[in-house]
Amino acid sequence: MEAEDPGAKAVSEVAVVVEPTVTAEKLTALLAEQCEQFCLDYKSTLNLGKGHVEDLVELAKDVAAMQSNPDGGYIVVGADDRGNIMPGPSGGLTAELAKHLDEATLRPKLEKYLSAPVIHSACHEIGQHLVGLIYVAPDPYGWSVIHTTGVYLDSKGRSKTVFRSGDVLVRHGTSSERWNDNDRDRLVRQIVARSKEAWRKEITEEFAAHLATMSTVGQLANAPTSAIDWKLDADTYEQVLTELLRREDDIPLRHLLIRTLQDAAVLLASDQDELRRLLDRLTTFAALSIEYEREAWLGRVVEVLVRIYELGFDEYGHGRDSDPIVVRLWLDVTTRVYALGALAVRRQAWFTVRYLAVQEPPGEARRHWGTWLRHATVMAFRARVFETEEKAGLLARAHNVIREMGALRPDVTSESPAVLNSLCQFDVYAALAVIGVRGKVSHGNFYTHFARYYSPRSTPAFETIVTDAKVRAALFDGDDQLLADAIREVVRMASKESFYFDGWDGLQSPAVERFVQVHASSR
Repeated sequence: MEAEDPGAKAVSEVAVVVEPTVTAEKLTALLAEQCEQFCLDYKSTLNLGKGHVEDLVELAKDVAAMQSNPDGGYIVVGADDRGNIMPGPSGGLTAELAKHLDEATLRPKLEKYLSAPVIHSACHEIGQHLVGLIYVAPDPYGWSVIHTTGVYLDSKGRSKTVFRSGDVLVRHGTSSERWNDNDRDRLVRQIVARSKEAWRKEITEEFAAHLATMSTVGQLANAPTSAIDWKLDADTYEQVLTELLRREDDIPLRHLLIRTLQDAAVLLASDQDELRRLLDRLTTFAALSIEYEREAWLGRVVEVLVRIYELGFDEYGHGRDSDPIVVRLWLDVTTRVYALGALAVRRQAWFTVRYLAVQEPPGEARRHWGTWLRHATVMAFRARVFETEEKAGLLARAHNVIREMGALRPDVTSESPAVLNSLCQFDVYAALAVIGVRGKVSHGNFYTHFARYYSPRSTPAFETIVTDAKVRAALFDGDDQLLADAIREVVRMASKESFYFDGWDGLQSPAVERFVQVHASSR
C-alpha cells in the first residue's frame, strides 16, 4: 500500500485562507480558528531579544517549513494552541517583546538561518492585549534550504540541534519537520505548477513577436483562429482578447470558448492545476467584458462557466459531491464568480451583479440551493474542504484571485480597501437578489460570508438597495415587504455568524433600519 502523504492531506483540509495581509481584521479571523493548522501556528510568547537563541531557532524552523507551503502561512504570537489570547506579564506579548516583531528587525534575525525570507509582520491590540501576526510567503523555488545549523542550550544546559545546514523543512499537520520522499514529490509538483506560466511565455514568444511586428493592430485578423488559445501566457492572452473585443472579431472568440469548454472536461479528470489556470483565463475574458461593457460576450463566458460547473453532475442531474475533485471545481468556479462580482459592484454594473449571483445548479440541486454560490459553499463544507462552513473564507479566496489577475482590478490596486469592500457588498447583493428571484426567504439561498469582516465594508450595499430605486429595480424582484424580510434575515444570519470571527458587528444604517421596521412582516 502506498504511504499516505501527510502534507497533501493537510493541504486538502486547510481552513485558513493565506493572503499577504497582517491586518487586525485578519488576525481576529485567525484567532477565531481556535486550532493550529498546516498553515497556521500559535505561539504563546516569543522573545527574540539578545541571548534568547532558543526562540529564534524555533521561529526560524516554523518559517522555513511554511515557506514550503503552496501559499505560505501565518504565525500568531501571544495566543495559546486554541487561539486564546495570553495575558501578560508572565505570558503573551509585551510591548518590549513586540519591538522585535517589526519587519526591519525580524528579517535580519531570520536571515541568520534562512536566505532572504519574505515576511510581513504587525502587532495589534486585541481586547487590551498585544498580539503579533507574521505572514510567511512561499519560497519562489518551492522550498527553503537552511544555510546555518540551528542549535541552542536548553534549560539544563544541554546542546539541542533543531536543524542542520542543508535541511529542508516542511509542515506535517501542525508540526515543522524535515522533509521525506512524499514531501519531495509534492514539492516538485508544486514547482512544476508554478513554472507552467513561465513556460507558456516561452511558447508564445514567437506569436507575441509576430503581433508586435505587424504594421497595424488591424492585421491581427491575419493570425489563424487556432492561435488564439487559453494556453497563451496571461499577459498575451489579455492583450489579444482586448484587441479582439475592440474589433468585435467574433469567430476567434467563439472558437476560443468552444475549445476552452472542451479542454475543461479533459482537465477535470487529468490536471486540476491546469483546470484552475483555464478558469483564470475565462475569468479574464469575463472581466474584460465587464470593463468594456461587452454584455453579450459576458453572457457567453458565464454560460461556459455554468457548463463547466455542470461537469460535476451526471447525465441525470445528480451532483458528484462525493468526489473531492468535483467539489474543488465548484468552489474554484464560484470563487472566481465572487471576484467578477466585486468588479461589477465597483463598476456599478447592477444587471451583471444579478446575473452572476442568480445562476443555479442543475438537476435536484436547484430545488435545494437557490444559487450556485450557495450550492458550492455547502458542498465544500460537506466534503470537509473546510474545517467548518463558517470558516470557509470564500471572500479571502476571491481576494487572492483578484491579487493574481490584473484584469479583475483595472481601477484599484490589489490591496485597496475597495477590493474587499466590493467583495463584501457583492455577497450582500447576491443574497438579496436570489431571495427576490425565488420569492421567499430561505437559508438554502444564501450564506453571509461578509460576516467575517467589519460592518462598514458591507453596510453600503444594504443602504444602496433600499435608497436607490434604479439599483433595486436591477437587483431585486419583489415588494417592500419581501425586501425588508430579506434584509432582516440576512442581518440575523450575519449577526449569528460574526460571533465566530469578531468581525461584523451589526447593521449601521438608520435608513435601512427604518425601512425594515416599516415594511417587514410581523414575526
